[in-house]
Amino acid sequence: MAQTPRRLTPHRSALHGFGAALRQWRECRGLSQRALGRLVHVSGDLIGKVEKAERWPSARFVESCEGALQTDGELARFLSDLESERRLTSVGYRLADGAEGQLRASIDHPDKPDLLRSWHELLAGLAIAGNRTGYAGMASTAHAQISVAAAIRRRSRSADRRDVLIAQALWAEFLSWIDEQSDAAEADAWLRRAQQHAIEADAPTLTSYVLMRQSQRALERFDPRNAIALAQRALEEVRLPGRIRALLLIRQAQAYAMGGDQNACAASIDKAHRVAGSADWGSELPIDVGVHCDLVYVAAHEAQCRLLLGQPAAAADLYEQLLRHWPAQWRVDEALWRSALSTAYVSIGDVERAATEATNALALATGTSSGRALRWLNPTAVALRQQPAVPEAAAFVLAYRQATLEACNH
Repeated sequence: MAQTPRRLTPHRSALHGFGAALRQWRECRGLSQRALGRLVHVSGDLIGKVEKAERWPSARFVESCEGALQTDGELARFLSDLESERRLTSVGYRLADGAEGQLRASIDHPDKPDLLRSWHELLAGLAIAGNRTGYAGMASTAHAQISVAAAIRRRSRSADRRDVLIAQALWAEFLSWIDEQSDAAEADAWLRRAQQHAIEADAPTLTSYVLMRQSQRALERFDPRNAIALAQRALEEVRLPGRIRALLLIRQAQAYAMGGDQNACAASIDKAHRVAGSADWGSELPIDVGVHCDLVYVAAHEAQCRLLLGQPAAAADLYEQLLRHWPAQWRVDEALWRSALSTAYVSIGDVERAATEATNALALATGTSSGRALRWLNPTAVALRQQPAVPEAAAFVLAYRQATLEACNH
């Protein structure tokens, strides 16, 4: 008695989607699993396991099946999503609870306006919450949304394809923030993926915003030349909203400061102040990705530029003014700026204030699980190790060592 083929769940993931598509095309060509296996030089058993999402198909396997079944690119279209999903699975990611049901519901109504609206509302809410409480625990939600978007885009033949690509780019960029806390390589990979989606969607504002983020990542690697080039490339887009342009000018200013060019840095910061204070917030994007770039944000980066230029006293004065009235919802950013203030105090020889401010920054960094803020505190920790006779310094160094060990264990 012939066995009933297992019911497949193509909307669960790219792996399941490929398996279902492979079975559909194999049966359409009238081939058994063993017959297809002979054509692509694998066993029929392997064909069955791939169809049931029990084995990962290699790129060579996908391409061989594409050639044997002549699917007009239908199977090959899964390659990039399979690669991304396999990488996520290798580090322990699985679909969050309820995500499979969301995938099915989304596929059933791919053109439903509520879906796009809910995506954007969720993303905006997570971004705000992330700066307030940290990004821990948000990755599974973001991955699930990307799975939803990828599944819809693979099957979309409507004008909404551009909107889905924009959503994918926005979620990929958000994941770069999450991974930036602990895995720089993954953060960069997500930004490259966001850039690909933004370009394919023909979304110049989003493309420029991702270039800004790549410029920011270059600064984190102490690569000012590349940071300037990326920012300048984005600034060539004439239709940029004011806040996005201000963010790009800030990245230029930071890079100039890192390279010691005080005049160019000052010119870029002055332009950023003027542009961030303008009323030009127009954009083709569904959410304002530059909403955080106000005059306070620009001033905080001006202080950082002064520190990079070797003007710690001026930097400390500006940081002190800003942090007296710092918005309570920006705790992740506050951790960064208090870390920078502690570095300024170290540079001007005020060890006790450096230790006190570093302790404040450390509390914020651990409270928000900000690996980036912990990295920013490292120069202060190195300097304060040389001050064991100062109780505040010794206490901070001990607490910092414990915090970094706990971060590594997680």
